[in-house]
Amino acid sequence: MTTRVVIECGAADTRAAFLIDDIAWKFWFGPALGDEKIDRTPHKGQRYTGKVRAIDKALNAAFIDIGDERDGYLPINASREREIVNGAWVEVEVKSPARQHKGATLKFVDVVNSARTPGRVESFTDPVLEAAVALGESESSILIDDGGAARRLKDSGYLNVTHHSDLQPVLEQFGLSTELSSAFERNVRVPGGGILTIDEAQALTAIDVDTAGLTAASPARLREKICTASAREAIRQVSLRGIGGHVVIDFPSLSGETQRNRFNASLRKEMEKLGNASAASFSKSGLYSFTLPRETLSLLERFTEPTLTAPASGRRFTLEAIAKDAIHQLEARLKMYPAIRVNLDMGFALHEYTESQTTWNERLQERYGARFRFSRRDNLEERSFDLSEQ
Repeated sequence: MTTRVVIECGAADTRAAFLIDDIAWKFWFGPALGDEKIDRTPHKGQRYTGKVRAIDKALNAAFIDIGDERDGYLPINASREREIVNGAWVEVEVKSPARQHKGATLKFVDVVNSARTPGRVESFTDPVLEAAVALGESESSILIDDGGAARRLKDSGYLNVTHHSDLQPVLEQFGLSTELSSAFERNVRVPGGGILTIDEAQALTAIDVDTAGLTAASPARLREKICTASAREAIRQVSLRGIGGHVVIDFPSLSGETQRNRFNASLRKEMEKLGNASAASFSKSGLYSFTLPRETLSLLERFTEPTLTAPASGRRFTLEAIAKDAIHQLEARLKMYPAIRVNLDMGFALHEYTESQTTWNERLQERYGARFRFSRRDNLEERSFDLSEQ
């Protein structure tokens, strides 16, 4: 088994992925190089200065304004009750990110004596190094498309680092843009046949397995075949989508003890790739469930918001996510075809948002000169975009 981390340093964001035998298993997203100070999404391990806004004695916890839209939740240890009071300033560390209507879960670090503005504590982590720490293992090779960032990785102790200088973008080389798009779909085809239906809700994630026309020499062999293939893909999808919390998978039932033992052995092997799962077991009704810590936001939580439209029932992509995807696709086109000029045509809302991100435009001009143009096109839906050659 070989492992690899690929990193793409875009004008709008930094994107990375972890691959096992060149198959995607996990994504990571962070600010573009230079945007570390304005990244407003609290991640696990980051430290913030915050102000105590309220104390809940029943919960024995405080709610802390850390500069995010939602107050963070800080459990109060008995030894800290006199220090953590209304109006106090404290330094805290993020244990798990904010999700839905709940703020980040925090850990107390220290009391801050002087009043400050809520926000992240310096120093700010280089997003490339942060991606390598989040995804990398000591034996993993790293492929990155920025020469300066490659040198910084080597200086930080990462030895197996290669600068990707091909015209084809590094994520495209491994089909990762397609993998990312597929990771928002409810139905996923299992290699070899069968379909997974993945429903990510607040309380748990449910995954249903459908044979969907898969055939085998016998019904019993069919069930074992679909169970084994679906287990492999279901575990990969959980990792790929960044799903945490309680996960329940409804596999087809296996009647023979020999079959069940073979399947359970292969399932345990796949579960080892998740690393930190707990409480894994089958219920009496045959449902397989396990729990994963919520250390990051899932892709669905990070890039979509409540609505009545796609990509999932009741959710749509955020304007920020669409804008960054538009810039990502623009850069891919400019890299792959260095002799062309490209128009990025956008609907009203997307054009207004993208024009407000002046640093994106500046970075694109520095990298590609006058080979691109942003323009508003009234016949496009307000959040839509289209790429065309000038």
